[in-house]
Amino acid sequence: MSPSPSPEIEAVVRRVLAAWQRRDVETMSNLFSADAALRVTGFDDDERWVGPDLFLSVFRTQAEEWPDWKEDVERVEAFEDGSFGWASLFGTMITPETQSPIRHTAVLRLELGAWRIIQWMNAIPVPNHQIFGVELTTTLDHLVASILDDGVDFLSMAGAEGTMTLVFTDIVNSTALAESMGDNTWTETVREHESAIRRITTSGGGRVVKLLGDGSMLAFGSARGAVRAAIEIQASTQRGPFAVRIGAHTGDVIRTGSDFFGTTVNKAARIAATAGAGEIMVSSTTAEMIGSMEGIRVEDVGLVALKGLSGSHHVFAVHW
Repeated sequence: MSPSPSPEIEAVVRRVLAAWQRRDVETMSNLFSADAALRVTGFDDDERWVGPDLFLSVFRTQAEEWPDWKEDVERVEAFEDGSFGWASLFGTMITPETQSPIRHTAVLRLELGAWRIIQWMNAIPVPNHQIFGVELTTTLDHLVASILDDGVDFLSMAGAEGTMTLVFTDIVNSTALAESMGDNTWTETVREHESAIRRITTSGGGRVVKLLGDGSMLAFGSARGAVRAAIEIQASTQRGPFAVRIGAHTGDVIRTGSDFFGTTVNKAARIAATAGAGEIMVSSTTAEMIGSMEGIRVEDVGLVALKGLSGSHHVFAVHW
């Protein structure tokens, strides 16, 4: 028997989240296995519960301690294979003070004809560079390779010489989204996103260098214009089915050989890779050039290593 999508398991894990938010101990005890093999992992380093008794005991206590919260579920992927099943949930946890992207994974098994959780894990994603000190391979790598292979002539955009700000955008978790939405819906969604990028870039005085489905590279003669466009692109996705991360770097376009352009493009892309969902990150050069902008705050998030580039690099978050 091969794995198959499971609406029944999806319904179970959705009920788990609903019961969690309601502080409903009785429902949680029915949805989780009574077997001593039950394992539940929470957010905190010490939240590793073994067996139903310990888990439910801690759940009762925490239910009296945590503030009001809710979770907006964006996507659930659920499968079954014989007497076992599994699910992944993606959403946003909302408390009075914060909003955080959140993920859950669950393993279920049939017990007396009902699906029950035998393993559950909560996680809040963080950028790879915070864990490893460098960002890892992503779809941005494919976009960079495509741009460099095409031999884009940046000088034709800026004149004989000058300074340009390069902006990379990247849809977060695009592969999983495409699979869950289906080809037709995904294609239409990407088409609308690309249309918005073209409109925003052109109206902001920039030029679309490359569109590659889940990512794009844009070029601007003005660092401020680039940041304004990045903010507008983020704003255009806030009500959509996906999140975007954006990065920008400013550099000279005086021709000194193809390696110079490769480094400039790579740095812009690597800075984009340090961003999380819904974030805009810029290099120190770009941060210095935009200076003080009304309604915008730039925060120094520290030094990071960027894949393929020597040394450490200051990265700044743009808040609006």
